[in-house]
Amino acid sequence: MIFSQPTYRRFADWFVGGWVTAILLIGVTVLGACSSGGSDGTAPVRPTIATRATVVESTEAWSFDKAPGKIIRTPSYRIFTTERDSAIVDRLPAFLEDALAHYRTALGPLPGPPVKLDTYVMDNREQWKRVTMHVLGAAGEPFLRIGRGGFATRGLAVLYDIGTFDTLAIAAHEGWHQYRQRAFRNRLPIWLEEGVASYMEGHKWRGAAPEFLPWANVERYDRLRAARAEGTLLSLEELIAANPQDSLGRADQSGVTYYAQVWALTHFLNEGVGGRYSASLRALLADAAAGRLNRNVRSVGGASRSAVIFKMYFNEELGQASVEYDDFIDRITVGGARSAIVAGVSPVRMSRGAR
Repeated sequence: MIFSQPTYRRFADWFVGGWVTAILLIGVTVLGACSSGGSDGTAPVRPTIATRATVVESTEAWSFDKAPGKIIRTPSYRIFTTERDSAIVDRLPAFLEDALAHYRTALGPLPGPPVKLDTYVMDNREQWKRVTMHVLGAAGEPFLRIGRGGFATRGLAVLYDIGTFDTLAIAAHEGWHQYRQRAFRNRLPIWLEEGVASYMEGHKWRGAAPEFLPWANVERYDRLRAARAEGTLLSLEELIAANPQDSLGRADQSGVTYYAQVWALTHFLNEGVGGRYSASLRALLADAAAGRLNRNVRSVGGASRSAVIFKMYFNEELGQASVEYDDFIDRITVGGARSAIVAGVSPVRMSRGAR
């Protein structure tokens, strides 16, 4: 997620039977009709420039707490919004559909959601607080602590306007959680759930059209590079065992560093060590989507589900994998690698080409 302010924090927790994520920045329902995406793992058709103008199926008047708004239906979403900024309203439907296509193909193929995904985008924080309590009841109270941003729970995303780019960037991150909650039969370990969500944040705008580029995340990258220079990076073993909620209330950068590291970890598993772990990453996601992951974990056992999953799918020797991960971070945070991040291209591939 990309913000104009340099420091922000997130927390993740289990809540009302489903994965919950929310955004904290410091100094930061009702189900719809079936989605157009299949549940067999086939890739969706990505909207083209020619079809973006027709992605909206219908629009109808809606209001919340006397604030006028609308319900916008697309093939895969129901958007409830009181947003007054036309730039957000106009871009959001195609942005969400493109993001969903990205979720299903970037590390896929992965299944489509079985229902339309309900997304609330409110015009301001006070409306957001009230709609949170309206849709979740007393269970919504923990979310009211969020300083700036939004959350996803039970396949529902609730966001509010914090500026055009930032609002859409949050929608991309929380949209992954929202999608995974509906489309996957097994939950992912926290480090991968948050890592993939951060991986899905990266995008650049080509005129009015988004292009999703997982490396195009300067804030994640800059925090990673700073933590490396400070010597505050977690080891791979520590990262896999960590819970981002543990950083709540702390004045340091540990929470922001955690998300930068799991962002880098997802890139490492996708591209690191010559792509050694890429097929395993896709197999893990496919198994979680199909409901095979929990069965596989139970067959092995172990005290830590997160560690068991990493060892099962990637490398039984965490020490060896940690050395590889550290080397990967060293490679992408030195020299002119930042120019690749700004351009949204892989610094790993760039460095290979330079050899």
